[in-house]
Amino acid sequence: MAIYYHSTARRSFFDISAEKVFIMSSNQSDLSNAHYGYDFVVAATQASINATMKEYLYNSVFPTVRMYWNQDAQGNPVAISQADLLKQTNGVDPLLVPSWNDSEPMTPDIENINQSDFYFAFEAAIGIPADMPAQNIPDIVTFQAASQSVIFNLICAQFTVVTCNFGRHGLTSFFSASQPADSPWLFTSIVALRQIIDNTNLPPDVQEQLNNLGPAAFSVQQLFFDLDNAALESTPTISGIQPGTPLYTLLSSVFLGAYFSAMKANAQPVLNYSILQNVPANDSSTLTLTKMELEVSPYTPVSPATDSFNTLNYLCEVNGGNLPPPVPFPWNWLEPGDQSNFDGVISINRNTFANYFKDQLAGAVANNCYKPWVRVWLSGFLDATVNYSWSMTPRQTPTVTVTDNGDNVLVFSYSGSAEDDAGLNGDMGKMSISTTYNATVTFSGSTIVITQNYLVAIYIRIMQSSESWNAINNTITDTYTLAIDQTGHLTASLNTVTKDNSDSTPSTNWFIELFTGLNDLVGDVADWAKDFEKTSFHSMPLNAAQRFVFPGGKTFAFNDVAFSDYQDMVSHITYTQPGLNCKPAQF
Repeated sequence: MAIYYHSTARRSFFDISAEKVFIMSSNQSDLSNAHYGYDFVVAATQASINATMKEYLYNSVFPTVRMYWNQDAQGNPVAISQADLLKQTNGVDPLLVPSWNDSEPMTPDIENINQSDFYFAFEAAIGIPADMPAQNIPDIVTFQAASQSVIFNLICAQFTVVTCNFGRHGLTSFFSASQPADSPWLFTSIVALRQIIDNTNLPPDVQEQLNNLGPAAFSVQQLFFDLDNAALESTPTISGIQPGTPLYTLLSSVFLGAYFSAMKANAQPVLNYSILQNVPANDSSTLTLTKMELEVSPYTPVSPATDSFNTLNYLCEVNGGNLPPPVPFPWNWLEPGDQSNFDGVISINRNTFANYFKDQLAGAVANNCYKPWVRVWLSGFLDATVNYSWSMTPRQTPTVTVTDNGDNVLVFSYSGSAEDDAGLNGDMGKMSISTTYNATVTFSGSTIVITQNYLVAIYIRIMQSSESWNAINNTITDTYTLAIDQTGHLTASLNTVTKDNSDSTPSTNWFIELFTGLNDLVGDVADWAKDFEKTSFHSMPLNAAQRFVFPGGKTFAFNDVAFSDYQDMVSHITYTQPGLNCKPAQF
């Protein structure tokens, strides 16, 4: 809506607040550098992932998987359901039968098994053995930066395996072994990170869980699922059992042989591990994750003593953009001194946040951009009266620049001008108004500083007498001091400082005023400018900085927030209590 004013000549005419000290390796985060280009990165240390994953496995109850095989006429294993097997064994479950050999008389259970085609079976459940001290739980993951892979230990709360051994005259022994209650058998795989990302050959239901880019994308549950599924691409090694023993051979042939082959053929995760998503799984994050890659960053300088400081990095793209390939970071995401308090960091590319902030400010900035309009005309007897009218129309479109580097990340600018005159070649009167608006947005420390300058320059002439001055020249500096709550919502306090650099109202001498009335016209314009300045130029709203929500709020608690030396927005994170829900996969 235009704002109009009319007058007739004679005979009718960044105060910046103290910054928070924010010292950590990620203050070197420079994601806007063309070498990287990720919209945001989540980096979690090996130590924190292991600690959280152990807690998750220790406190969760996972489904028990039971698998049975018969022996065909050629001696090959053939999978059979429990229900069908029990029909052959008169209701005897081989997994509940103790060991036996032919030096002893056959028990009724052994006789029933002997009358069937049963070959071998196992039952197992992911988790931590009941009697295992927490301090003895082995690491679940070990990151290998050189090969961009993860050593993954599959650990079970319980594990029993049984088999029939046959001689020339039939069953010679029945072997049953169970994992000790305080010492688990470990199945160790080396999983390449690319195997986690590339899952196009899997069934849709498994792909859906692997491609989870929702609220739990960074959870240990999701990572465990990814590793558990990808473990099928390698042949695990067994520890906790002496190689060459009958038990080692049995597990190799039954679990790592027949079972792994079946799961790989059906593209199903080991031991039916699956994730039960919370419903509704609302993601309040401002950024919509659409693509993700994984990368291991070694702590530098590299040393076995600092392997636990290595980080798993989630390289993220939002809103369907192009995700650059993984490249090494030259900085550590956390230093050893940080790890007693934090599990990792989230860093948001300066340009990603700048573009978000630009959109948040767009309406308020447009309201402060005015296009002037001027009309000068003659009226009255012999056209001796010079009339002046002017107006300002807001909501103009400024030029916006997201800078390549430096503290000033955003620049808004707009200028407009209008002029008109009356008489022969304008000899009776002339008026011009020019408006200039500039705003800069600075990211530094824990503050965002928005500095706006408004300039309205006026020129007025009546016949040969004129005046010009900067009727409005104001600077408003809004300083947002940022904080963050545990769920990743930005909060801010706002301090606004206004500085008036407007020129004083000019005045001509009494003799010229007597014949032109120029001072009266200048006074009208000056009064208008004062009123216009009070009601038409505004500081930026506080909620411009308070609407942003970090990704990962369903997985992490956020501890602080500040900008890196390269203006990436960084927050320390810690894992929250991992969810304890799980369910069997659906075949």
